[in-house]
Amino acid sequence: MPAYEYEYELAKQDAVEFLWQTAPVEVLSDGAGRVSALRCVRMELGEPDEAGRRTVSPAPGSEFDVPCDMVIKATGQQKMRELLGRIPGVEFDAAGRVRVDKQTMQTGNPKYFAGGDCVNGGREAVDASQMGKLAAQGIHLALTGEQVSFAGSSV
Repeated sequence: MPAYEYEYELAKQDAVEFLWQTAPVEVLSDGAGRVSALRCVRMELGEPDEAGRRTVSPAPGSEFDVPCDMVIKATGQQKMRELLGRIPGVEFDAAGRVRVDKQTMQTGNPKYFAGGDCVNGGREAVDASQMGKLAAQGIHLALTGEQVSFAGSSV
């Protein structure tokens, strides 16, 4: 769950019900244009990916409906795979994340470096910041051939 422990505890205090390893697939209507339920599917855990996170996939035949009269959609973010996929040499892993050299953050196209959510799938801002440092060092190395080191990282 991408939340801090205190956020989880606050939600529980507000009587939030958690449905673990579940994904929404459809908003159902009562026929008069009003929301009547949220159709969900159970997710099965698969093998760990390159980052060690277990993959998930829908469990066949596990759909169920959660009765409700309102659905609030979180805006969130979307992967820009279509845009990034147009760049020759940029490759993706099975989860749609950009593949990079973990030391330099350089993609399969030597002109492009990547970090943050498009590489790690969405983690903390400090992780993205560290990737930015590594990418800056990688870019410096690619342009000058000179290795540099920022606090906590080196290329």
